[in-house]
Amino acid sequence: MKLLVPTETEARILKELGLEPEIIGMGPVEAALGAYEILAQKMEGPVILAGIGGAYPGSGLNIGDLALATFEYFGDLGVCHYLIQKDFAQTLPALKECSLEHPLVEKAAILLEEEGFTVECGPFVTVCCATRDPQRGEILALRHQGALIENMEGFAVALAARRFSLPLIELRAVSNLISEPDLAWEIEGALWKLGRALKCLIQKL
Repeated sequence: MKLLVPTETEARILKELGLEPEIIGMGPVEAALGAYEILAQKMEGPVILAGIGGAYPGSGLNIGDLALATFEYFGDLGVCHYLIQKDFAQTLPALKECSLEHPLVEKAAILLEEEGFTVECGPFVTVCCATRDPQRGEILALRHQGALIENMEGFAVALAARRFSLPLIELRAVSNLISEPDLAWEIEGALWKLGRALKCLIQKL
């Protein structure tokens, strides 16, 4: 089993809880390269991608809440017109979605619930820049099946895992609300909650 995280910040707290995360880098490009290199060295699964994320308006999620991805979408791939974004023409086909639906994801949700953690399951959106405009957040969520969480690595890692036919479980803790961009991010608290959930999950998965 591989536990991947984007940054040293996430890795530090998880290490304090006795976990052994491997850092892949922040953002779609670094995450794709980092995940691919790690998985190519030892092609074993399942793969767990863990980190923080922003909750989209309408998701019903609050700071510190946990969510599991069932789908990853690359939200920034397309043609942008101010806040409106459209897909490329059919003559320019582009891969921008990846299913994470797998029996292990369902099992992870059940195990976390049994351990007393509340976890929501649904689509996530990967972006290159964190959304600060709530209206853009609403648009991204609506365009992607009522997405729950915004992040910067999930789609990239999903593609890397799929290249090696490895199942991916992506678990995120909410550090910020896109509907309230002026609120300070609560990174430390979200990561401690994430770490406790991961310990339970890895022990029982």
